[in-house]
Amino acid sequence: MNIRKSMGMLLCLCSLAATAQEAWDIDRCMAYAVEHNRTVKQRKLESDNYRLDKIEAIGQFLPGVSGSVSAQYSYGRSVDPETNTYISQSTFNNGYAMEGSMPIFQGGSLINQVRRARANELLGKAALQEAKDNTALETFQAYIDALYYYGTTRLAEQKLVESDSLVYKTRRQEALGLKGMADVAQMEAQQATDAYNLTHQRNLYETAMLTLKQTMNYPVADTLVLDTRLIDTPVIEQVRLSADNADDVFRIALNCNPTLRQSEMNKQVARMNRKISWGSLFPTISIFGGISSSYYKELHQSGYDNFADQMKNNFGSYFGISMSIPIFNRMSGSIGVKQAKNNYLIATQQYEAQKEALQKLVLQAVQDREGFLKESLQMEKKVTSDSIAYRVTRRKFEEGLMTSLDVQNNASTLLESQTGLLQSKLTYVMKCRLVDYYKGEEIIRNEERNATKETQIIAD
Repeated sequence: MNIRKSMGMLLCLCSLAATAQEAWDIDRCMAYAVEHNRTVKQRKLESDNYRLDKIEAIGQFLPGVSGSVSAQYSYGRSVDPETNTYISQSTFNNGYAMEGSMPIFQGGSLINQVRRARANELLGKAALQEAKDNTALETFQAYIDALYYYGTTRLAEQKLVESDSLVYKTRRQEALGLKGMADVAQMEAQQATDAYNLTHQRNLYETAMLTLKQTMNYPVADTLVLDTRLIDTPVIEQVRLSADNADDVFRIALNCNPTLRQSEMNKQVARMNRKISWGSLFPTISIFGGISSSYYKELHQSGYDNFADQMKNNFGSYFGISMSIPIFNRMSGSIGVKQAKNNYLIATQQYEAQKEALQKLVLQAVQDREGFLKESLQMEKKVTSDSIAYRVTRRKFEEGLMTSLDVQNNASTLLESQTGLLQSKLTYVMKCRLVDYYKGEEIIRNEERNATKETQIIAD
């Protein structure tokens, strides 16, 4: 007993030392996790690449300009074009050219490439938002788990304190002849069981905190203090009256769910690829033009114009239009069209499947929200009744009207009810946030994070 009291005082002092640290609520933990998640960072880079692809696709409408410079030194024997005989000479030739070209018609592929790039950009944004939302939801679940095991640990501590008190009173009554050795042994066995359960719950809590830190990408060695007010908040204060049914929520989710948005953009990209494949069967027309000049001199000879004069005299320009007509490309064009059509149909089926899956998730979330609310309200009543029953049974046991087995059964029933209430209450809170998410609301509510908190500490 003295050792346990000393440990309790030590834990109390540790808790007082930790009160200077700010408690982290759910929203702050989710924001931290999103900011430090590596998958989110990758999706940001991928989204930026899609944006650059769109700029590149738009640039295909602009003319392409290229320049070239060449220099050639030749020596040895060569054929004289005037006498048609071999002579030995050394020459230097220098050329300059600049050419530009611009497509006029490519079967509509250019505009469709821009549309595809825009769809990919929206797809990248949806993928980024999905990564953020998934990270936040995973953190939410890990946070709820940590709160749950903190609550069960606190209930186990209270249960052990009750057992310590009963053991002490039973021993005193046994010394006075009011109880037998069997009652003392039964109470001591229950005390040992409660001590083991407390150790077990603490281990589960430490594991849950480790999982939360890993989900947040939070330094494992650092202390993370959580806001535990949610555990002690009555269910009636958490109830959010809403007339939304599953159909209403689903209609909203169709327009704002990032996962479904990705599937829709994949379908749009496949449709643009199909149109681009059709463009490969049409002629392509482009215009081109350029300028060029050159300088030539036979080494060790004189009488050649200088560089400026030759560049002026040899200057030339050209302009033209070209058309390429596909006649036979080993059936790659027709096969590409058929494959693009199949890919579009596949993307369409994936979109419909994703929409059906979303409808099921929304329906399940709404049903769970209502179901866990009813469970929480009923469990609150049950906890109140079981608490009264336990106090009455304990009082009668102390008066010799009840057995130790009756006390143990009522204590176990009360602990089970309290644990069930804690689980259903925390799950209800999570389901409410999930339904709001499907309704288009932000998962992370920054305004709630700035509210005044009553600091409650979990010493890690």
